[in-house]
Amino acid sequence: MTNTEPVAVALESCADALRTLALALRGQRPVEPAVPPTPAPERLLRVDEAAAILGVTRGWLYRSAPRLPFARHLSPRVLRFSEAGLRRWIERRP
Repeated sequence: MTNTEPVAVALESCADALRTLALALRGQRPVEPAVPPTPAPERLLRVDEAAAILGVTRGWLYRSAPRLPFARHLSPRVLRFSEAGLRRWIERRP
């Protein structure tokens, strides 16, 4: 699976440049695009922090990590959990 985000960003940048050029050729002043807000960095929780929030054991988290959508394997020996993803998962549980 490839990450297409850099391509999408480059294409959007090219599209913006073409819009600006078209306006300049027509003698119109380009409108400055609004700067999108920068998203806050995702907070990653350690196993003990996530276990405390969920009320489960560390062992349960390690065993269940492959099935949990908010689990992040940073390396073969490092497991973290997305705080935002964990909270969404809790909210959606019946």
